[in-house]
Amino acid sequence: MDKETLFEMSASGLEDVAPMKEVIDLNGKVAVVSGSVGLALYVINRLAEAGAKVVFGSRTQEWGDMAIDALKERGYEDVAFKQTDVTKIEDCRALVDFAEQTFGSVDIVVPVAATWEARAFLDVDEELYDRIVDTDQKGQYFLIQAAARSMVKAKHGGKVVTIASVAYRGEDMANLAMMTPYNTAKAGVVGMTLGIAKELKQYGINVNCVAPGGMITPGAIENCTGTVERYGQQWQADQMAGGGITPVATSPDDVARVVLIMCTGVSDFMYGKTIDVDGGAGLSFQAKPWSYEIEGGLHA
Repeated sequence: MDKETLFEMSASGLEDVAPMKEVIDLNGKVAVVSGSVGLALYVINRLAEAGAKVVFGSRTQEWGDMAIDALKERGYEDVAFKQTDVTKIEDCRALVDFAEQTFGSVDIVVPVAATWEARAFLDVDEELYDRIVDTDQKGQYFLIQAAARSMVKAKHGGKVVTIASVAYRGEDMANLAMMTPYNTAKAGVVGMTLGIAKELKQYGINVNCVAPGGMITPGAIENCTGTVERYGQQWQADQMAGGGITPVATSPDDVARVVLIMCTGVSDFMYGKTIDVDGGAGLSFQAKPWSYEIEGGLHA
């Protein structure tokens, strides 16, 4: 076959390629998000900016009210909040029911709500373990289940974006660790994503995962308070000393932008994938331009 014919076989497909602005347009879509501050707030903001109607839920009514005010100040009217404890299956289902009653059947679900607390493995008790795993893994599982039932019933497909953490691969606080329940939960999210993706593909639902690295969020600040009280100022000093080793996102929006893209047509050919958004954690970046050959190199 000659080159011109081969080229035409390829180029003819360009006629069917949708403009990128249509691929990432979420107008008419209904999204459900768990959480109301930190990464969740930035995810809600990006989804609303892309045109989605967003329902979100978290345990704290005060933060939910403040989030609604902040979003409406930015011009997003199609947002609604319902107080939700994702550790309770009935609350997960009630949040999806509320979304259907408010805006219609669900197209997108992003279960962001999470908690953690640094605690030595030898000191972890059942209450702490259950609180972290029930929020960070079980809560995601049953919120996704409720949203997926809405998607399947409506027969329009959908997008599921789970939220893990680089903790799934064993990363935590440099030189301290002390995050075993969180490691457990977030590794479970990655495995859960794979399992759910295999079952929901037949319904036109893409299930993928985003794993953030370090971020400065209200939850992270709050969660450290109890650890300092338990282990004292030496723990805090060691935490601060190791903090410079791990890249930290300057804003949760660094992660929220990736979550948004995974909620759009960009992910139409992706199933069960985990995308790490961690600032290159684990890479040893070159500190100086060592080139001898090119202008701008240290030794040129």
